Amino acid sequence: MRHTPNEIWSEILENLNDTAQQDVYLHQAVPLSLTADALKIAVPSAYTRARIEERFRTDIQRVLATLIGAQCVLTLTIDESVVDESLAHGSGDSNLIEVEDTSDQSANQSEIFVSDPSTAVPQNQTGLNPRYRFDTFVVDTPNRICHATALAVSENPGRDYNPLFIYGGVGLGKTHLLHAIGNRLSANQPDKKVLYVTSETFMNEYVESIVNRGSAQGFRTKYRTADMLLIDDIQFLQRKEGTQEEFFNTFNDLHMNSNQIVMTSDRTPNNLENLEVRLRSRFQSGMVAEIGMPQYEMRIAILRQKCQDQGFDNLPDDVLSYIAEVVETNIRELEGTLVRLVTQATILKENLSLDFARQVLSDVGTPSPMRDRKTATSKGIQMVVADYFGIDVTDLVSQKRTKELVQPRQIAMYMCRELTQMSYSNIAQAFNKGNHTTVIHACKQIEDTIEKSEDERQTIMFLLDQFR
Repeated sequence: MRHTPNEIWSEILENLNDTAQQDVYLHQAVPLSLTADALKIAVPSAYTRARIEERFRTDIQRVLATLIGAQCVLTLTIDESVVDESLAHGSGDSNLIEVEDTSDQSANQSEIFVSDPSTAVPQNQTGLNPRYRFDTFVVDTPNRICHATALAVSENPGRDYNPLFIYGGVGLGKTHLLHAIGNRLSANQPDKKVLYVTSETFMNEYVESIVNRGSAQGFRTKYRTADMLLIDDIQFLQRKEGTQEEFFNTFNDLHMNSNQIVMTSDRTPNNLENLEVRLRSRFQSGMVAEIGMPQYEMRIAILRQKCQDQGFDNLPDDVLSYIAEVVETNIRELEGTLVRLVTQATILKENLSLDFARQVLSDVGTPSPMRDRKTATSKGIQMVVADYFGIDVTDLVSQKRTKELVQPRQIAMYMCRELTQMSYSNIAQAFNKGNHTTVIHACKQIEDTIEKSEDERQTIMFLLDQFR
């Protein structure tokens, strides 16, 4: 059979899932050349390359192995001019190669998967992505415990939290933390052997060690001598009995030698129903930490971090706020939406205004906070705070100084200062206080409370969100 790079790339895209087929970054890629050993693809930026590497390489490689052969590796190169080329939808006939049609061949073993040369980590490498570090991870309430535990593990592996099991939904930062742990340990103790793999890579290498019996000892040495094993998406070992048996023995060897094990999953160990009970039991023997959905302030902070990382300068705050309101699901979608918006503005040579953001992201839907947003006035703030604490507005603005009224009153004063253009004197007048120093004191008290109490901070952030 004869193939062009464009034909192979088109066929690869057709064989990916619906989400991948609609991904704007994959469609920015331009196939350059094809040989029996490599399909070379050009992308417009380092960010696009990193996104494809992280989200789609494994699936692309699997399809490529089926079409060309397992020895054919996807290679991504950066060329800023390819955006315009990809929009032209060209289909050249250069770089034709002859390949053997293997479409009728099938494996006979239940756990045989195409070995993925791109994700199989060489024994002298960690498999870590240097972009994922603790200093680029945005910390807030939903992930604070996970972050603190991960940091502790990176500094004192094999001690208090072994194994560490991190679980949560798609795109919330589990993989980021996993790489951050390994990168921190590698930086602090370069003599330590750190190994990051996905559960799929572990499974593929295990199967290969069975097929090529001479490599079985090398496989076990590779995994069982790691000082730290980081394994992503452990849920994919479900229903893979042989791989579970091998991982059980690997786990036992590492744990017995006080070598650190960190795993991620999309659910708790108890909910991995198709995993052996003995494995679930071991996963729960250490620390199980949940990573939660990002709150509004956290989504804003993440967007600002991504802007800094990717060099997206001078994005208006109202645009970032709009994205944070539209995307409430996960960090990956948040990041993708930001890049989608910037990319379209660049291609269309449009200013990144709020109106443009609403137009481009109209398919995402109306942000729910906009539907319920209240106008920030002193009276509006007093009503919201009084309702939340179950007190009367008349008491809130009275001269009474009971314990039940003092803090709500201070919070309301602080919110007036944060959300309106009112001066301290105007706020004092709105609360029937004769001296503006009362308001200054109230604002200072609430600032101290936010610093010291996470629960109180969450309450105040919730009340502020009613107006933002």
